[in-house]
Amino acid sequence: MSEKPQTSNQISTKKILLSFEYRDTRMGGFDDTILISFRSGKLITSRLHTSRSGHHGTRQYALLPAKYLMYTAHRSNLGNTYISVKIIEVNENGETKILQEWQLYEGKRQKMQLAQLPRNIAEILMANKDQLPLFYYVLDQQPE
Repeated sequence: MSEKPQTSNQISTKKILLSFEYRDTRMGGFDDTILISFRSGKLITSRLHTSRSGHHGTRQYALLPAKYLMYTAHRSNLGNTYISVKIIEVNENGETKILQEWQLYEGKRQKMQLAQLPRNIAEILMANKDQLPLFYYVLDQQPE
């Protein structure tokens, strides 16, 4: 039996696990983080682990080292809402680095319009708008 020698130019396929807080109080409070592939523009598959009540938990991603678009939504029980978009880079050691960040909504007002984002970021968000929590705040269209 002969073993193949490993070469230094092989690409790492080691998955990195990242977890984010999830909360849905059913009284207005909400927290969630969605990751989108920067390259393909598609949502990254995740596992949502919740408590027995379903109100609290974690969203877990298994990622390869790469750049991702991170969409984070937070709303307090009183209705103060914070929505941000970040470009993050995950390296082989599981460390994340924020490359750029935009605050879209803060408190009770929209801070930035989609048209003010780089075009490719706005297009990725619009393509996934039905799967992004609280995105109607960004579109300035409250649900009826």
